[in-house]
Amino acid sequence: MKQTGMLILTGWDSDAHDYAHSAALALLAYPDAEVRGVSKARFPEALETAKGFTRILIVGVSLGGDPQRLDRSVRSLAKLGVALNWISALQPSASVNQATLAVLSPFIGGASLQRAVCDCLKVKDTLEAAVKDNVPLLDAAGYAHRNLDDDAVFGAAVRHIARGEGPKAWSADEQALVRSYAALSTAPLTGHSPAMAEVRRVIRQVASHADARVLLLGESGTGKEAAALMLHHLSPRRDNEFVPLNCAGSNLQLLEDAFRGHEKGAFTGAAEARPGVFERADGGTLFLDEVAELPLEIQAVLLRILQDGRVTRLGGEGRGSERKMDVRVIAATNRDIRRMVREGRFREDLFYRLSAVALRMPALREHPKDIPEIARDLWARARRDGWRTLSRPQMDALTGYNFPGNVRELANLLDRAHALDERDFTKLLTGYRNALGDAETSLSVAPSGSSDRLDDVTRLHVRRVLDKHGGNVSRAAAALGISRNTVLKYKQ
Repeated sequence: MKQTGMLILTGWDSDAHDYAHSAALALLAYPDAEVRGVSKARFPEALETAKGFTRILIVGVSLGGDPQRLDRSVRSLAKLGVALNWISALQPSASVNQATLAVLSPFIGGASLQRAVCDCLKVKDTLEAAVKDNVPLLDAAGYAHRNLDDDAVFGAAVRHIARGEGPKAWSADEQALVRSYAALSTAPLTGHSPAMAEVRRVIRQVASHADARVLLLGESGTGKEAAALMLHHLSPRRDNEFVPLNCAGSNLQLLEDAFRGHEKGAFTGAAEARPGVFERADGGTLFLDEVAELPLEIQAVLLRILQDGRVTRLGGEGRGSERKMDVRVIAATNRDIRRMVREGRFREDLFYRLSAVALRMPALREHPKDIPEIARDLWARARRDGWRTLSRPQMDALTGYNFPGNVRELANLLDRAHALDERDFTKLLTGYRNALGDAETSLSVAPSGSSDRLDDVTRLHVRRVLDKHGGNVSRAAAALGISRNTVLKYKQ
């Protein structure tokens, strides 16, 4: 294998800016080096894929992961003649083999990782301002790593820091990623399981086809709106509007008005003209959440707009006010929509108009290995004062629960832990189950002759939880770990 150049490996963990700062300092000494981020748990794996370099400089990454795999990776690189150097401000874990450590030629010292790099490589730190200037790009790079399987942006951000550059030097793609991150960071699709990797693969593939309609399927709380946002922000439409519309809980007149908009005086109370969601989303993306809840009459209205690509405001008929729309439609539902088509409750022609691509979002219980990563991400984004990270025992407790409310329920449970300052998550989950115990117990024994359909059983469960909370929709939604709109849907 031909070996060329140098690789700088640094960390992806919660101190990402410190790692990037330190890697940029290393670039001052080795400006032609390639930079990659890596988590400590995947450090041995990163070394296994880094065999095309003459030297690897490891900046601050804890020597984590499987100790035996780490030992094999290090020895394999050494046999290939690759020079390895590990710079750290902290002593290695006792689990690291001393022979492995010797091959890594460690430099340990300094009050901080930046100080250790400066002392080891004899460089001067003048990069603090550049680090601050590039924080938005670093945050976006972290998102791209976790959710888009794209690690290239991090290396580019570190290079900008090393050069003392700021936002004016960012490429058009880097600027677009920063803009997208501002919207996407509140609704991530986190996880590296095969199930989530496939979801992101399909999203990246479909996003570039700016006119392809997508139907997102899956249970409540699985991230359908997050997927819709990602489809929008990875598409050529990302600089135009993303307009969401929840199709549940509104009457016929309000829904038709939402789709078509209205002219001034179109009906009593129409004091001024208002555009509908198709007009507002022109050039961008319209997200129809809970689309299966649309009454058949409104399904016909939606179908006509999709067929014609045009919309006429209420009160605008015959006035030449028909407008041509350029809108990508993404729809979502947690219902068995194909069954609804067979039963005549959802129009077959509309179903096919909406589902050029159908993408199923997996339930959290189908990829439980992602729970720790998702929990860490949710916890970090909430920026909990006085409680910085989640521990391994806390992660283990979370992984042992099946989360029928999916990611939304996980987020709810973490909020509960913080509000109660309950750090024993086994105790937290016991209390949480007890709070829902009456409803769960009653659900476990279904009445004789009751329906086995998931939708009917779900409706029964939601109504019982509502009764338990005195009909309070907000409290029932919080207890179930679902949205208020979903409770209202099953309340009917």
